[in-house]
Amino acid sequence: MAGTKIERTTHQGIYERIRDDITFGHLLPGERLTEIKLSGMYQVSRSPIREALRQLQSDGLIRFERNKGMEVTKLSIEKISEIYDVRALQEGFAVRISIDHLDSEDIRHLTALHETLVLAARNRDMREWIDKNSTFHAYFRDKAGNETLNQLIMMLKRRTFLYQRMSLSFDRYYDMYVDHHADILDACRTRDHDRAEFAMRTHVMATKQAVVENLSMTLDTRV
Repeated sequence: MAGTKIERTTHQGIYERIRDDITFGHLLPGERLTEIKLSGMYQVSRSPIREALRQLQSDGLIRFERNKGMEVTKLSIEKISEIYDVRALQEGFAVRISIDHLDSEDIRHLTALHETLVLAARNRDMREWIDKNSTFHAYFRDKAGNETLNQLIMMLKRRTFLYQRMSLSFDRYYDMYVDHHADILDACRTRDHDRAEFAMRTHVMATKQAVVENLSMTLDTRV
């Protein structure tokens, strides 16, 4: 029983390490992955690596290609645009319906969270921003009280994990995102459903633009 618990903990930890290495560009889109290679990189047996790869494949972060094996997923600009377009609709709706479930304590918590994001933006701390930004967005999904909506958003969000750093490749985006979050938060305080939904959609679409801009530049340099 204890061995099973340790194995699960190892598998989850390895999954998170590989996921973060994909997110922050240590493992690149199109890079081939093997159990032997990853076992050596993370200094663990192949069993937790195998379980982590299954979860990563389910998340859409890696894919199996015949005659090539496992590789970090590459998404086209068109596919990324489609995903963010749908996410904008879903997350806008999530913040809209969450407003009726937010009390004064929730607003205080979101305000404190926003302040940590302001500091992360000021310091250009990408890891802190991505971590706290995920928490900020998750708060509205949880408060919306719609499990189906939550699952749909997370399914699409996982597909774009490896492109998150691209949304912060230009310093100007940090400040713009802070303004967007402040607008969302203010709309929640005043219980303005339309403004909150519009602000969240605007925010997600701006993130899409940053990713597409960065990816387009990357592709141009390879030509």
